Amino acid sequence: MIRKISGKNLLALAALLLTILMIHCLGIDLSIGDYGGLSVICSSSNSTGNTDQLTNKTFIIDEWRREINLDAWNGISGFDYYSIRNVYPTEIHKISLFLPAKADEIHVQDAYGEYSPLSIFEIRREDTVQINLTLKRPLKPEEKNEFLVSYKLPLDTYIEQTGWQDYRLKLKLVKPKNVIIKKFSLIIHLPEGAEPKNFPLDLQVKRQGLATRMILTMYNVTEFSTSHIMLEYQYSILWRAFKPLTWIGATVLIFVAFFLIKRFFYPAAVTVPVPSTLLGDFVKVYEEKRRLAMELRSVEEQFRSGRISRKRLRMRRRTIEHRISELNKRLAELKDKITATSDRYGELIKELEAAEVEIETLNADIERVEARFRRGEISADVRRRLIDEYASIRRKTEGRISEILLRLQEEASS
Repeated sequence: MIRKISGKNLLALAALLLTILMIHCLGIDLSIGDYGGLSVICSSSNSTGNTDQLTNKTFIIDEWRREINLDAWNGISGFDYYSIRNVYPTEIHKISLFLPAKADEIHVQDAYGEYSPLSIFEIRREDTVQINLTLKRPLKPEEKNEFLVSYKLPLDTYIEQTGWQDYRLKLKLVKPKNVIIKKFSLIIHLPEGAEPKNFPLDLQVKRQGLATRMILTMYNVTEFSTSHIMLEYQYSILWRAFKPLTWIGATVLIFVAFFLIKRFFYPAAVTVPVPSTLLGDFVKVYEEKRRLAMELRSVEEQFRSGRISRKRLRMRRRTIEHRISELNKRLAELKDKITATSDRYGELIKELEAAEVEIETLNADIERVEARFRRGEISADVRRRLIDEYASIRRKTEGRISEILLRLQEEASS
C-alpha cells in the first residue's frame, strides 16, 4: 500500500535533495574522521572533464622522523621530516601533517621551496596541531617529495621540574588512522650534560661527548604502541655556564702563553703610533661594507623566496655592488697607510682579509648546495644540514671580524 506524501513532506524531501546536489557540485567535504586523516586530494576524470574529489584512502609515508631539541635554557624546538611517495594512479594536491599540541612558529618547506605562512592552514586541537597544505606542485603517481616542518613548543606544556635538578618531559604521539608509516623515528636531544633517569625501555640512549640522544624507532606503523612518552632526566643549572667558562678559560690561556712567548723570545720593537683618525675611518668604512654585503644577501634571499622580481634584483644588486666597489678602493688606501705605519695593525688587517676569503668560500659552498638541491641531487634534509653547518661556520667567522673591528675601534678611541 503506497502512503500518500503530504505537500509539506514533499517540500522537505526536495530541499534535502537540492542541498545534497549543491554540496556535490561545490565539492564540500562532509566526512569526519579521526583528526580528518591524512587528507589527500586526488585528480580524477569523468564525462564532464577533470574535477578534484576528496578521498580518504590509506596513505603511505616512507619515513617520518620527529626530532625534539631541549636546549640548555629550557627552550624546546622540533622539526618533522616526511618522505612521502604517491602510490596511487591519480595526482595528490593536498596533504595534512600533524604536529605536537600547541606547536607555534611553524615553518614548512619541501623540495620546491618554503611555504608562505598564509598557505599553511592550522587546525588546533587539544592533543595535536593539524596543518593542511596545498602542494606547490601536485604529487604525480609514483613521484616522491620530502617535507621539513620546524616549530617551537611551549615549555610549561612539555617540561615539568620535579626537583632542584630533576625534570620530566611529556610527549604524546598522534597519528591518523588511515596512514601507514614504513619507518618512524623519534629523536630527543637532551641538553648537554643532562643524564636520563627513568624512560621507556624502547627508547635507546646514544651518547656523543656531552650530548645525549634518546631514540625510538618503529617500522610499518599502523598504530603507535607507545603513544605517551614520559622521560625523566637530571640537569644541573651549572652546566649552562660550563661552555662559556670553558671558552673563556681557553682564550685566557692562549693569550697568556702568547704574551710570555713574545716577552721572553722576541725583543720589543719600536713602533710609530698610528693616527687614531686612520683607524676610525677604516672601521667606519669596513662596517659600511659589511652592512651592504648583508643587504645584498638579503636581496638575493628575497628573490629566491619570490618576494621580489628578477628585474628588481638586478637593479638592487647593481647599486649595492657599485657602492661596495667604491668602499673597497677607500679601504685599500687606508690599509696601505696603516700597514706602512705599524706591523701590529698590519697583522690584524691580514686576519680580516683571511676571514673575508673564508666567508666568500662559505657563501659559494651554500650556493652550490642550493644548486644541487634544485637539480634534485640531494634531499631537503641533506640541504638543511649542509646549509646549517656552513651558516654556523660563517657566523663564527663574522664574529671574529667583529672582534677585530672592535679592537681597532678601541685603539682609535684611546
